[in-house]
Amino acid sequence: MTGLDKIIERILKDAKDRAREILEAAQRECRTTAESYADRADKTRDAILERAEREGEALIARARSAAAMTRRSILLAARSAVIDEAFEGAKREIRATDYGKYRALLSALLTSALLEEARAARESAALGDELTEFDTYEVIFNAEDRELYGKAVLEDARRAAQRHIGEERAAKLRLSEETADIDGGVILRYGDIEANCSLSMLMNEMRGELEQRVSALLFPQPLAEQT
Repeated sequence: MTGLDKIIERILKDAKDRAREILEAAQRECRTTAESYADRADKTRDAILERAEREGEALIARARSAAAMTRRSILLAARSAVIDEAFEGAKREIRATDYGKYRALLSALLTSALLEEARAARESAALGDELTEFDTYEVIFNAEDRELYGKAVLEDARRAAQRHIGEERAAKLRLSEETADIDGGVILRYGDIEANCSLSMLMNEMRGELEQRVSALLFPQPLAEQT
Protein backbone atom coordinates (compact mmCIF):
# COMPACT_ATOMS: atom_id res chain seq x y z
CA MET A 1 0.00 0.00 0.00
CA THR A 2 1.39 3.29 -1.03
CA GLY A 3 1.62 6.29 1.21
CA LEU A 4 -1.25 7.90 -0.66
CA ASP A 5 -3.48 4.90 -0.08
CA LYS A 6 -2.71 5.03 3.62
CA ILE A 7 -3.58 8.71 3.78
CA ILE A 8 -6.87 8.10 1.97
CA GLU A 9 -7.68 5.15 4.24
CA ARG A 10 -6.98 7.27 7.31
CA ILE A 11 -9.20 10.09 6.04
CA LEU A 12 -12.04 7.65 5.36
CA LYS A 13 -11.66 6.07 8.80
CA ASP A 14 -11.67 9.47 10.51
CA ALA A 15 -14.73 10.46 8.49
CA LYS A 16 -16.58 7.29 9.47
CA ASP A 17 -15.65 7.75 13.13
CA ARG A 18 -16.79 11.35 13.04
CA ALA A 19 -19.99 10.43 11.28
CA ARG A 20 -20.65 7.74 13.89
CA GLU A 21 -20.03 10.26 16.71
CA ILE A 22 -22.34 12.78 15.08
CA LEU A 23 -25.03 10.13 14.59
CA GLU A 24 -24.74 8.89 18.17
CA ALA A 25 -24.88 12.47 19.48
CA ALA A 26 -27.91 13.12 17.32
CA GLN A 27 -29.58 9.98 18.60
CA ARG A 28 -28.84 10.96 22.19
CA GLU A 29 -30.28 14.43 21.50
CA CYS A 30 -33.34 12.87 19.94
CA ARG A 31 -33.85 10.61 22.94
CA THR A 32 -33.38 13.51 25.33
CA THR A 33 -35.78 15.71 23.33
CA ALA A 34 -38.30 12.91 23.04
CA GLU A 35 -38.11 12.21 26.77
CA SER A 36 -38.45 15.93 27.50
CA TYR A 37 -41.46 16.27 25.23
CA ALA A 38 -42.97 13.09 26.64
CA ASP A 39 -42.58 14.46 30.15
CA ARG A 40 -44.06 17.77 29.09
CA ALA A 41 -46.86 15.95 27.31
CA ASP A 42 -47.59 13.94 30.46
CA LYS A 43 -47.63 17.10 32.57
CA THR A 44 -49.80 18.90 30.04
CA ARG A 45 -52.16 15.93 29.89
CA ASP A 46 -52.36 15.79 33.69
CA ALA A 47 -52.97 19.54 33.87
CA ILE A 48 -55.69 19.30 31.22
CA LEU A 49 -57.35 16.40 33.02
CA GLU A 50 -57.13 18.19 36.37
CA ARG A 51 -58.57 21.39 34.91
CA ALA A 52 -61.28 19.46 33.13
CA GLU A 53 -62.16 17.68 36.38
CA ARG A 54 -62.33 21.01 38.26
CA GLU A 55 -64.40 22.61 35.54
CA GLY A 56 -66.65 19.57 35.41
CA GLU A 57 -67.19 19.66 39.16
CA ALA A 58 -67.85 23.41 39.01
CA LEU A 59 -70.32 22.88 36.16
CA ILE A 60 -72.12 20.17 38.12
CA ALA A 61 -72.22 22.42 41.21
CA ARG A 62 -73.64 25.30 39.15
CA ALA A 63 -76.20 23.01 37.58
CA ARG A 64 -77.27 21.73 40.99
CA SER A 65 -77.48 25.28 42.33
CA ALA A 66 -79.51 26.41 39.33
CA ALA A 67 -81.82 23.41 39.72
CA ALA A 68 -82.29 24.18 43.43
CA MET A 69 -83.03 27.83 42.68
CA THR A 70 -85.48 26.86 39.95
CA ARG A 71 -87.21 24.40 42.27
CA ARG A 72 -87.39 27.01 45.03
CA SER A 73 -88.80 29.58 42.58
CA ILE A 74 -91.44 27.11 41.42
CA LEU A 75 -92.39 26.29 45.02
CA LEU A 76 -92.54 29.98 45.95
CA ALA A 77 -94.68 30.73 42.90
CA ALA A 78 -96.98 27.83 43.77
CA ARG A 79 -97.26 29.01 47.38
CA SER A 80 -97.95 32.56 46.25
CA ALA A 81 -100.66 31.31 43.89
CA VAL A 82 -102.31 29.35 46.72
CA ILE A 83 -102.18 32.37 49.03
CA ASP A 84 -103.57 34.57 46.24
CA GLU A 85 -106.45 32.16 45.87
CA ALA A 86 -107.01 32.15 49.64
CA PHE A 87 -107.47 35.92 49.66
CA GLU A 88 -109.52 35.85 46.48
CA GLY A 89 -111.70 33.22 48.14
CA ALA A 90 -112.08 35.51 51.14
CA LYS A 91 -113.34 38.26 48.84
CA ARG A 92 -115.83 35.88 47.27
CA GLU A 93 -116.98 34.81 50.72
CA ILE A 94 -117.55 38.43 51.68
CA ARG A 95 -119.53 39.06 48.52
CA ALA A 96 -121.54 35.87 49.05
CA THR A 97 -122.63 36.68 52.60
CA ASP A 98 -126.26 37.50 53.22
CA TYR A 99 -127.65 40.95 52.48
CA GLY A 100 -127.40 42.23 56.04
CA LYS A 101 -123.77 41.29 56.65
CA TYR A 102 -122.44 42.68 53.38
CA ARG A 103 -124.52 45.83 53.77
CA ALA A 104 -123.10 46.26 57.28
CA LEU A 105 -119.58 45.92 55.91
CA LEU A 106 -120.21 48.56 53.22
CA SER A 107 -121.70 50.89 55.81
CA ALA A 108 -118.73 50.38 58.12
CA LEU A 109 -116.26 51.08 55.31
CA LEU A 110 -118.05 54.28 54.33
CA THR A 111 -118.40 55.43 57.93
CA SER A 112 -114.71 54.79 58.54
CA ALA A 113 -113.77 56.86 55.47
CA LEU A 114 -115.96 59.75 56.68
CA LEU A 115 -114.47 59.66 60.17
CA GLU A 116 -110.94 59.54 58.75
CA GLU A 117 -111.63 62.64 56.63
CA ALA A 118 -113.03 64.45 59.69
CA ARG A 119 -110.00 63.45 61.78
CA ALA A 120 -107.61 64.76 59.14
CA ALA A 121 -109.58 68.03 58.99
CA ARG A 122 -109.37 68.46 62.77
CA GLU A 123 -105.62 67.87 62.73
CA SER A 124 -105.18 70.45 59.97
CA ALA A 125 -107.26 72.96 61.92
CA ALA A 126 -105.17 72.36 65.04
CA LEU A 127 -102.06 73.18 63.01
CA GLY A 128 -103.64 76.44 61.82
CA ASP A 129 -104.15 75.30 58.24
CA GLU A 130 -107.00 76.75 56.21
CA LEU A 131 -109.79 74.21 55.94
CA THR A 132 -111.41 73.30 52.64
CA GLU A 133 -115.17 73.00 52.71
CA PHE A 134 -116.58 70.42 50.34
CA ASP A 135 -120.05 70.77 48.85
CA THR A 136 -120.63 67.05 48.57
CA TYR A 137 -119.21 63.74 49.60
CA GLU A 138 -119.81 61.40 46.67
CA VAL A 139 -120.23 57.71 47.38
CA ILE A 140 -119.33 55.41 44.48
CA PHE A 141 -120.12 51.69 44.24
CA ASN A 142 -119.84 49.18 41.45
CA ALA A 143 -123.01 48.88 39.38
CA GLU A 144 -124.42 45.84 41.21
CA ASP A 145 -123.76 47.16 44.73
CA ARG A 146 -125.15 50.58 43.84
CA GLU A 147 -128.40 49.00 42.76
CA LEU A 148 -128.69 46.62 45.72
CA TYR A 149 -127.18 48.56 48.61
CA GLY A 150 -126.48 52.18 47.61
CA LYS A 151 -129.26 54.13 49.27
CA ALA A 152 -129.45 51.92 52.35
CA VAL A 153 -125.70 52.12 52.96
CA LEU A 154 -125.76 55.93 52.63
CA GLU A 155 -128.49 56.15 55.26
CA ASP A 156 -126.65 53.75 57.57
CA ALA A 157 -123.39 55.68 57.28
CA ARG A 158 -125.09 59.07 57.64
CA ARG A 159 -126.73 58.01 60.89
CA ALA A 160 -123.55 56.38 62.23
CA ALA A 161 -121.24 59.27 61.36
CA GLN A 162 -123.28 62.40 61.99
CA ARG A 163 -122.67 62.49 65.75
CA HIS A 164 -118.92 62.49 65.02
CA ILE A 165 -118.79 64.72 61.92
CA GLY A 166 -121.91 66.83 62.47
CA GLU A 167 -125.29 66.81 60.78
CA GLU A 168 -124.26 69.45 58.23
CA ARG A 169 -121.36 67.41 56.90
CA ALA A 170 -123.35 64.17 57.06
CA ALA A 171 -126.11 65.81 55.01
CA LYS A 172 -123.60 66.38 52.17
CA LEU A 173 -123.33 62.65 51.57
CA ARG A 174 -124.60 61.83 48.09
CA LEU A 175 -124.97 58.65 46.06
CA SER A 176 -122.98 59.14 42.86
CA GLU A 177 -124.55 58.42 39.48
CA GLU A 178 -121.13 57.17 38.49
CA THR A 179 -120.10 53.56 39.12
CA ALA A 180 -116.60 52.18 39.59
CA ASP A 181 -114.89 49.09 38.19
CA ILE A 182 -114.24 47.55 41.61
CA ASP A 183 -115.04 44.09 42.94
CA GLY A 184 -116.93 45.39 45.93
CA GLY A 185 -116.61 47.95 48.69
CA VAL A 186 -116.98 51.67 48.24
CA ILE A 187 -115.11 54.81 47.15
CA LEU A 188 -115.65 58.16 48.89
CA ARG A 189 -114.82 61.19 46.75
CA TYR A 190 -114.61 64.78 48.02
CA GLY A 191 -112.99 67.47 45.94
CA ASP A 192 -110.09 65.88 44.09
CA ILE A 193 -109.55 63.28 46.83
CA GLU A 194 -110.72 59.68 46.62
CA ALA A 195 -110.73 57.36 49.62
CA ASN A 196 -110.52 53.88 48.12
CA CYS A 197 -112.33 51.42 50.37
CA SER A 198 -112.79 48.73 47.73
CA LEU A 199 -112.55 45.08 48.70
CA SER A 200 -109.30 44.76 46.73
CA MET A 201 -107.73 47.63 48.64
CA LEU A 202 -109.05 46.23 51.92
CA MET A 203 -107.61 42.79 51.14
CA ASN A 204 -104.26 44.25 50.10
CA GLU A 205 -103.99 46.03 53.45
CA MET A 206 -105.06 42.91 55.34
CA ARG A 207 -102.66 40.77 53.33
CA GLY A 208 -99.70 42.81 54.54
CA GLU A 209 -100.71 41.98 58.10
CA LEU A 210 -102.00 38.44 57.66
CA GLU A 211 -99.98 36.83 54.86
CA GLN A 212 -97.38 35.28 57.16
CA ARG A 213 -100.09 33.80 59.38
CA VAL A 214 -102.03 32.50 56.39
CA SER A 215 -98.84 31.03 54.90
CA ALA A 216 -98.00 29.32 58.21
CA LEU A 217 -101.48 27.76 58.33
CA LEU A 218 -101.39 26.61 54.70
CA PHE A 219 -97.73 25.53 54.72
CA PRO A 220 -96.62 24.44 58.19
CA GLN A 221 -93.45 22.87 56.75
CA PRO A 222 -90.70 25.49 56.09
CA LEU A 223 -89.72 25.90 52.44
CA ALA A 224 -86.07 25.04 53.21
CA GLU A 225 -87.11 21.55 54.29
CA GLN A 226 -88.86 21.01 50.96
CA THR A 227 -85.85 21.94 48.88
